[in-house]
Amino acid sequence: FSGSLMGMGNPLLDVSAEVGQEILDKYSVKLDDAILAEEKHMPLYQELVDNHSPQYIAGGATQNTIRVAQWVLSANGRPDETAYMGCVGTDKFGEQLEACAAKDGVKVHYMKDPTTPTGVCAVLVKGGERSLVTKLDAANNFKPSHLETPESKA
Repeated sequence: FSGSLMGMGNPLLDVSAEVGQEILDKYSVKLDDAILAEEKHMPLYQELVDNHSPQYIAGGATQNTIRVAQWVLSANGRPDETAYMGCVGTDKFGEQLEACAAKDGVKVHYMKDPTTPTGVCAVLVKGGERSLVTKLDAANNFKPSHLETPESKA
């Protein structure tokens, strides 16, 4: 990586959808909540995928910051200036997350954990307000040994 800015954090695939009050009620989520998922929330993510035509966004606070920095740099004629590291699973959400970050111009070098699903955040949008239900999963599993890989040192 020969860019200008690199970040490390908890990568999450944001699964964002417009929902009605019935979804908030079904999962006991209040408007403007930002909570960690409990067992009762586990079906929420697949329900959004199956029934709400969600948008997929490379998320997590640090990754969001890196994406915004890349947008600014690209607008000033400096593409391919950012990179990001974190831990994801080897699942469809991990593949989607990598594709979203690449589409935003961020080079990612995720550590991949085959035993834990990719972290996701349900972004429930209702009437211009949003609630976040986060399941960290693999995002919690980053190991310092990943920094010793040849790709991390490049």
